[in-house]
Amino acid sequence: MSDQTVLESLRSIEFFHDIANEHLERLAAILEPVEFPPHHIIFREQDKAKCAYFINSGQVSLISCNPDVGCRELMTVSDGQLIGWSPLLRRKLLSDTARTLTATKAFAVDGEQVLALCREYPEFGFEFMHRLSQVLAERLFATRMQHLRMSGHQLPNVQIESD
Repeated sequence: MSDQTVLESLRSIEFFHDIANEHLERLAAILEPVEFPPHHIIFREQDKAKCAYFINSGQVSLISCNPDVGCRELMTVSDGQLIGWSPLLRRKLLSDTARTLTATKAFAVDGEQVLALCREYPEFGFEFMHRLSQVLAERLFATRMQHLRMSGHQLPNVQIESD
C-alpha cells in the first residue's frame, strides 16, 4: 500500500478527521496495513496489550467471556472504528476478544509508538487522547445501555435528577 493510499485511507476514518497532514504522515509511518478473513480472531481477552487497530473496512465482533456465564458479544464495530485500545493507555492486558464477522482491513499500530508520537508532538498527543477518550466514553455508554437492558427493575416514569 503506497504512502498516499494509506493517508487517503486514514482521512476516511472518522477518528482522524481534521488531524493535520504532518501528524497523519507521522502516524502513517508507524501503521501496518493488515487484512483478516471472516471469523478470524484478531486478539483474545487477556492477551498482552501491544497493538491497537483502526478498522478500515469490515465488521468485527467484540466479545467478553466469563466462566460463570460463558461468552457474550458486547458490540459490533465497523468501518472507521478503533479496537484494542488498551495499549494506548498502557494497560498490560486486552479487555475483550475481537473476531471478524466479515473480511476486514485495518491498520495495526504499536501502542508504545503512538504514545511516543504523542509525547514528541503534544498538540497531536492532546488531540489523539481527546479522541480516544471520546471512543471510550461511547463504549462505556453502550455497555451501560446493554446492562440496563439485561438487568434492573423497571421504575414508574418519574422525574429523577441526574448529572
